[in-house]
Amino acid sequence: MASMRRLLPFALSLGVGLLILLWGLVMLERIVIDEREQAHASIDEQRTTLAEHARRTLELRLQAKIHGRGEDYDRALADPFASDEDLLLIDGDRQRLPRVSQPAPGEQTPAKALYQRLRRRERPEDLERGSPPMRRSELALELFDAIDRQQRAEIASTMRAILQHRTRFVLDSGFDLPLMVAVLDELAAFSPPAPELMDGLLRHGFGEAPGARLESLQHLLLKRRGRFSTGDFEFLSERIAALSRGASVDFKDFEHAAEAPTGTPIPRPAEIQDATFIDEGRWYLAPHSSSQLRGVSVALGPLTQSLSDEMHHRGLLREEDRVSLPALPRPTTLASMPIEIDAPRLSRARREADDRFWLKTAFVVGTGLLVLIIAVLAMLLQRRRHRFVELKSDFVATVSHELRTPLASVRLMAETLERRTKDLPAAKDYPARIIRDIDGLSFLVENILSFNRLDKGRWQPRLTEVALGPLLDEILDDLDAPGGRSVHPQLEGVRGVVLRADRELMALLLRNLAINACTYNERDPITLRFEGRREGSRFRLRVHDNGVGIPAAEQGRIFEDFRRVAGTRARGSGLGLSICRKTMDAHGGRITIGSSTPQGTRFDLDFPATMVVAEP
Repeated sequence: MASMRRLLPFALSLGVGLLILLWGLVMLERIVIDEREQAHASIDEQRTTLAEHARRTLELRLQAKIHGRGEDYDRALADPFASDEDLLLIDGDRQRLPRVSQPAPGEQTPAKALYQRLRRRERPEDLERGSPPMRRSELALELFDAIDRQQRAEIASTMRAILQHRTRFVLDSGFDLPLMVAVLDELAAFSPPAPELMDGLLRHGFGEAPGARLESLQHLLLKRRGRFSTGDFEFLSERIAALSRGASVDFKDFEHAAEAPTGTPIPRPAEIQDATFIDEGRWYLAPHSSSQLRGVSVALGPLTQSLSDEMHHRGLLREEDRVSLPALPRPTTLASMPIEIDAPRLSRARREADDRFWLKTAFVVGTGLLVLIIAVLAMLLQRRRHRFVELKSDFVATVSHELRTPLASVRLMAETLERRTKDLPAAKDYPARIIRDIDGLSFLVENILSFNRLDKGRWQPRLTEVALGPLLDEILDDLDAPGGRSVHPQLEGVRGVVLRADRELMALLLRNLAINACTYNERDPITLRFEGRREGSRFRLRVHDNGVGIPAAEQGRIFEDFRRVAGTRARGSGLGLSICRKTMDAHGGRITIGSSTPQGTRFDLDFPATMVVAEP
């Protein structure tokens, strides 16, 4: 306290001057920060302006591209042969383009079975009497009967009736297509039909425009692909191609479209309100009407290059500047897409602003650190001078007392032993007491020497394999409690544990913990428990005792050099726990106070996994 009072005026004057100087440095740093922020804001504003111009240009280009393909959308919807590779059309929740048609589930072929049944002149099953499908099948069977009887007039009239019935009634494609294919196969086998009839039925249909009511078989099969299983679709496409080939009707594009793999749904969000890039940026999709979305395929690389070229032409970008569009792993609206402007001149300007900032900041920080270092050094020099005197006085007093007491005891007991041993049998315990005090003195001297070597860094651990169980047995066998009290040791989870450590240091560490447990203890018997267990990648050794405990106010500093628990009457140099900490540090481990109450204390020793050679 006296030393602190002597240091107080010096500390106050130094602190006031330090605060004034630091306040000036803080204000200077704020000016430097504002200067950099203004430079950054100006550069960012230029980038933002260029990026918004690129975004608007991109939006106008893509909108024009969609509007310019209006006829292509209509053509692709009406004609299954029209290309739809780069068109996207969503009507409601259904993807109309690119066309998505998957075969019907299952391996059955009902269309082929119907075709074969009709060719065998058998009536289809499960048809309602008087229904359009029943009437259509009756007309087909009448045609087959006329063909069998080679009645040409009847064949012509029945064929006209079939075509009129198709015009009046639109039947399910799964029934109509195989029936018409069977009818044409029978006609072709009997006599080649009129070319105009075959061209209309197979290729161009009958009507004023594509999509007329009576569609051709080629168009109908491609548009109704999803109504047929894979086997039925392949069978019907082969028969229609064969009929087209025999009648000299175009079928190459039909055959190509039939063999081409069907499209797959393009992943998209459930709702799209604004122009959006989807499918990792491969498609641009925008609202066209209240229920329809239209889009086109895009290639971000060439699109980015064209944007850069246009902005170069307008003088908005310099020769080395570029527009950059990021990868789009998820759907991104055009309004939120982060368009980047790669402008080296702006990057250089930003770096120059940062360089100026860091240079000025380094000057401010360096000045502040220099002032702090000078202040700290001044305080440390003053404090160290007083502390050195105090430590020296405390150490000399403590060590002198600890050395003088056992030596006096040894001398007294030795003189008494010399006078009384011959006549009094009770004097037999004096030699044991002499040995115990000498051992205590030896341990104290060993602690002082070990502390000095560890503190100065002159003790480098000599790592060997140390069996923890036998080492604890050796330490506990030599352990004597003050006042003749008994010690009850317990070992749990330590048998079979082998550590790679310095045996001498480990023995010193464990002996200090054991002696402290006995020294700072007022109970009889003294319980001392060593418990080992694996916790994560570390091995933890817990040392429990039933001593007086360590007050909470002392626990944070108990491992410091020459630190003793205040208010205890037990003897000690204050080096034991400091040596324990230094020993664990030298091995890469850690010692902490797990818990401490008036009923006892628990120390936790954590050893790294590299120290553990074997476990039970």
